[in-house]
Amino acid sequence: MIEVREALGLVLEGLPLLEGEMVALPASRGRVLAEEIRSPRDVPPFRNSAMDGYAVRSADIAHAGAERPVRLSVLETIGAGSVASQPVGDGQSIRIMTGAPVPEGADTVVRVEDTDAGDVEVAVQVAVENGSNIRHPGEDVRAGDVVFEVGRILRAADIGVLASIGVSVVRVVRKPRVAILATGDELVEVGQPLGPGQIVNSNAYTLAAAVEEVGCEAVVTGIVRDRPEAMREAFARGLRADAMLSTGGVSVGNFDFVRSILAELGYRESFWKVAQKPGKPISHGRCGTTPVFGLPGNPVSALVCFYVYVVPALRTMMRLRDVHLTALRATLDGEVSSPERLTEFVRCALDGPLDALRARSTGSQSSGVLRSLSIGDGLIVSPKGESKLRDGSAVRVILLRPDLGSAEMPL
Repeated sequence: MIEVREALGLVLEGLPLLEGEMVALPASRGRVLAEEIRSPRDVPPFRNSAMDGYAVRSADIAHAGAERPVRLSVLETIGAGSVASQPVGDGQSIRIMTGAPVPEGADTVVRVEDTDAGDVEVAVQVAVENGSNIRHPGEDVRAGDVVFEVGRILRAADIGVLASIGVSVVRVVRKPRVAILATGDELVEVGQPLGPGQIVNSNAYTLAAAVEEVGCEAVVTGIVRDRPEAMREAFARGLRADAMLSTGGVSVGNFDFVRSILAELGYRESFWKVAQKPGKPISHGRCGTTPVFGLPGNPVSALVCFYVYVVPALRTMMRLRDVHLTALRATLDGEVSSPERLTEFVRCALDGPLDALRARSTGSQSSGVLRSLSIGDGLIVSPKGESKLRDGSAVRVILLRPDLGSAEMPL
């Protein structure tokens, strides 16, 4: 058996990086940029009003006050998308709406709330400083600025920025296609009646959702029965994807054929069995350049291994820099016992503010109790060599949030 850090290092060695593809801007949210974006223009492109009010010369209103309002003539009214037909001169103003270009001659916008809102003549009741309430060209983005770098996951605000600089099509990293194969004669599909000794194929649904949560495309096959010929055919199809996950069949039982069938297909195994709980009997290797993960069959073991090993592998292939799940410090509520010879990932719930989080076990740590992950927020890392984590001790917790990446291994 190897240690968790060593296994994770092997997983991340020499992974293939996926190529880019062009997508329309509205379809790019959540995708990973495959090219640097520089702005071809200033944003905003012209001086414009940040308020509804009056464009004026600041010198004209320097001594304005509630008791001594300054009266200015109103030349015209302009809205967003309109341009003034004349400049602002001494003793003059132009009524202006938010977003409209500031007229020549004006250097300040007075809020309508600071006037009597006149149409022909306006009484300005506040002395406003030069440049107030005006957005200047390039205030948000300047032409030539690097707006986003390769590897950024595009969020809603990013889409707006790209639209503002005129980008309508974006080159993003192609989504990895991840094949998911659940093996076992005991499995039945959701909605089918359970016979003696049978269970629902929950792993396929769990892992498909987890794959999509990371921003990848899940390719789910049907149930693969514990027969060498069925596995051989299913695995050969699965290896056409960018990565392949199988569940079950990697331990030492009489029907655990996964590793031997994969070997027939050119599988080069980098490790089998990791000193951890849950998820000890995990196998990892490559078929050609395709990373393959032989995950345990127990639902919790499969998902914990996915978070620890598969997430950083997929994020690396997608050219992200922060590939690991984020880990943070918390204070333990209650005691946690764990085997000294293994690193244990203890399912936990988190309470309290971010700077004073408290972590407590979600209950049974059986590898078959998937609900303990469903109601949990993270995984307490109980290091190898520790037989007990005591109440009130500082613990490291891996957040079960694939959208929050970290460059640091969470161990």
